[in-house]
Amino acid sequence: MLKFIEVKGNDYEMGYQIGQHFKKYLKNKIIEFDKKVHLANNEIELLRNKLEKSFPNLLQEIYGRADGAEIKRSSFLLMVFPEIYERIDGCTTVIVKKQKSVLFAHNEDNESFNLDNVALVKYNYGDRFIISYTMAERLAGSAFSYNSSGLLFSSNYVYSEDLNLDNLSRYIVVRDIINSKSIERVLQKLKNSDVASAFSLNVLDTNTNRVINIEKDVHDIYVTEIKDKYARSNHFHAKEHDESEDPKDSKFRYEKTNELINKLDIETCCLNDLINILKYQTDNYDECVYKQYGKFMDLSVTDATLCVDTSQSYFTIYDYIGKSILKISFDGNLIEQNKQKNQ
Repeated sequence: MLKFIEVKGNDYEMGYQIGQHFKKYLKNKIIEFDKKVHLANNEIELLRNKLEKSFPNLLQEIYGRADGAEIKRSSFLLMVFPEIYERIDGCTTVIVKKQKSVLFAHNEDNESFNLDNVALVKYNYGDRFIISYTMAERLAGSAFSYNSSGLLFSSNYVYSEDLNLDNLSRYIVVRDIINSKSIERVLQKLKNSDVASAFSLNVLDTNTNRVINIEKDVHDIYVTEIKDKYARSNHFHAKEHDESEDPKDSKFRYEKTNELINKLDIETCCLNDLINILKYQTDNYDECVYKQYGKFMDLSVTDATLCVDTSQSYFTIYDYIGKSILKISFDGNLIEQNKQKNQ
């Protein structure tokens, strides 16, 4: 069952508590990263210096995570710089904007999913909170998150060979973004952010039902206001690019989800219709939207699905096999945690 944990205190203390939670996993995982650290010392030092200057609070959270797990700080710094160690994950998002509500569903795909390396974490700052699907080797924001201002986020990696290792990693930039209190603030931050690699961010304001997609590359942002139906995977959609370079898997998920979502009637469809789209699978890995855990070994698999209907006052998360469910109210409280008998 997906675990829900709450951490409190300053940035270092919350990082420390999360590190303790993931300590067993991280102490095993870090062995392979310790072998890579000496190859990336210059990049790690660059990241450390930039964090000290731009986001000292996030550096403290990172140090806390490492100390709580009893691993080297330099090794965990490498973990949160995926552009160095070439981490690639896939995700799929489908959205329908109705007249008075928004339906929003997101498959989180993860190439290193392990039953012990994920948790839904509530970061309690006292006067505000962030709830984020958090992985042991990643910061909050890299998957999907919700904050006390009513903003919901889901992030999609974007395939691109355009890297700039002088900039901050996408994990760092998104971790800061999810603190935002408005979509306007999100846009302002992204316009002013220098990022090492491309990503996409879906942002839903549950107060106003405004929902947008932002593609961010190392140079600029590309904004799509979602007015009816929208689906995306892991290549550029709004930004002009060479479509022949789109990965087969990402291209299929984009085409299939658009095909299925366009069959829906905006005003009569429901959240289950979106969930069913995200469950689409075949025996061919490159022709699946839902990547079933255990069916495809050593590949990125779907480890969680986020579902939201803003006409309700909560969001729902299904686990990697669609049986365990968490319901979280918009005011940040856990209102249901159980195992479903049927997928």
